[in-house]
Amino acid sequence: MDAQIKKRTKAGKGRPRVSAAAPSDDPRRDILAAAARLFRQHGIAGASVREIAQEAGLRKASLYYYFPSKQDIVHAMAEDVLVPALALQKRLSAAALSEAARLYLYLRRDVLQLCSAPYDCTWLIAQGDLGDEKMQAYWQEREKLLRWLAARVKSGIAKDEFLPLDVNTAAQALLAATEGASAWVDRANERKSVRQADELASLMLRGLLAPGKTVADVKAEAETTRISLES
Repeated sequence: MDAQIKKRTKAGKGRPRVSAAAPSDDPRRDILAAAARLFRQHGIAGASVREIAQEAGLRKASLYYYFPSKQDIVHAMAEDVLVPALALQKRLSAAALSEAARLYLYLRRDVLQLCSAPYDCTWLIAQGDLGDEKMQAYWQEREKLLRWLAARVKSGIAKDEFLPLDVNTAAQALLAATEGASAWVDRANERKSVRQADELASLMLRGLLAPGKTVADVKAEAETTRISLES
């Protein structure tokens, strides 16, 4: 997949605002949030670049400084949630953990990563033009997430950590659970969102664990990991 769209400015720098009453000091994030609101209301095709710029408190020319086109905004939304998830999987693969602990840490952290974005990416990605080369590449990269989850479940079954479930069905369910969480987790309440992410990860794990295995034991192991889960 093309390299993640370059963040062309640091917070507080870049092109000027139309209004001093800007939503934040991060114009790129504000553009994505504004686009998400308009895409939900009017669809991707129905929201113009001018309207997105106005919603973000920017001039149209200033928006082009960050994103050359509306489709580039959609690409950025997809990549901003995909790239951290792939990086998280890579870090967890290198950790000396049981498959159960690996999955628990991934599920919990991925929910929080998805919900840190200023938009519900799941719905937006579903509206993308699949004829677009970058969006096709996104779906190919997204398959890596599924393959990693399936590999963890398969390995966990072989090690008697998990029930003998259909590996692909389990992987699809796990990915759907984390992506879908971005639509209902309380983003505005950090403490609550952390609790909700933990509860979702625990619920999904409980459905996988073989008899004699407990979520409490898995959490205890997960807490011993020394790797950084931050992107």
